[in-house]
Amino acid sequence: MSVTTEYSGIVHGLDELEYHRLPGLSSTGAKRILRSPAHYQWEMQHRVEKAAYDFGHAVHALVLGTGLDIVEIDAEDWRSKAARDERAAAYAEGKVPLLTKDAKRARAAAAAVERHPIAGPLFQRGNPEVSMFWTDEATGVQCRGRLDWLRLSGRPLIVDLKTTDNADPRAFGRTAASFGYDLQTEFYTQGYEAITGERLPFLHVLVETEQPHAVSVVQLDDEALRIGAIKVRAALERYRDCTASGIWPAYDPTTIHPVSLPRWAAYDAEDYQ
Repeated sequence: MSVTTEYSGIVHGLDELEYHRLPGLSSTGAKRILRSPAHYQWEMQHRVEKAAYDFGHAVHALVLGTGLDIVEIDAEDWRSKAARDERAAAYAEGKVPLLTKDAKRARAAAAAVERHPIAGPLFQRGNPEVSMFWTDEATGVQCRGRLDWLRLSGRPLIVDLKTTDNADPRAFGRTAASFGYDLQTEFYTQGYEAITGERLPFLHVLVETEQPHAVSVVQLDDEALRIGAIKVRAALERYRDCTASGIWPAYDPTTIHPVSLPRWAAYDAEDYQ
C-alpha cells in the first residue's frame, strides 16, 4: 500500500511544481476523498491548474517572497488570441499569468497584508513554503503538506495565507466549514507534530481580493479543530482502505438516499403561510 519518496520530515526550498508531483496524501486530497474516493482518484489522474487560483498564487508569491513566477500580460482581457497564447505559454513554463490590471490588484492585496499590524510582522520572521513528509502511525499512510509560513523564533506558529472575497472574521466559520479549512488546519498541525513532536498554533491570514483589500487574522477554536481531526482520521482510513482494495467508489450505488432540506428552508416556507 505504501509508496516511498526521497524526502522525509521538514524540507526547505523544495520547488513547488516538484512538490505537487510527489506521492502521498495531501490536505487537498484528504478533502477530496471525503467527497468520494472516485473524485479523489480522478483528480489525481487529471490534475488541472485552474485560472481562478492564479490571483491567489500571485499574492502568495508577493507576500511570501517565493513561489511561482508571475507573468504580467498587457491586455484588457483574455479574449484576444495573443493574450490567450501568452497565458498558455506561461502555464507551460510553470508560471502564473495575470492581466496587468489583476497584477496591480495582487500587489495592492500583498501590500495590505504587509501593512496590517498583526499580519505583516507574522511574515517578517520565519520560512516560506515549508514542505513536510510523514507517515501516519495509525494507518501507515504516507502524507505530505506544504506550509505557507513556518515561524519558529519568538512565538512559534504555522501561518496560512488565503485570498478571499470576504475576510470578515464573523464569516470565516462558515467559509472554513465549506472549504474544509478545519481539516487542512488539523492535517498540517498533525503532520508537524508527527515529525517534531510539537503541536504549534495555526493562524489564517485572510486578505480580500477587491479594494480595500481588508485583512484579518483568525484562529479556529478547539471545537473546529476537533471536527477537523475527525475528518482527517476518516480521510486517512478511507485512503488506506481504497489503496489496499484498489476500489475507489463514488456515492453508495446500493441505496436510494433520503434527503432533507436545510433548516433555513423551513423558516422560509413560513413566509408563504
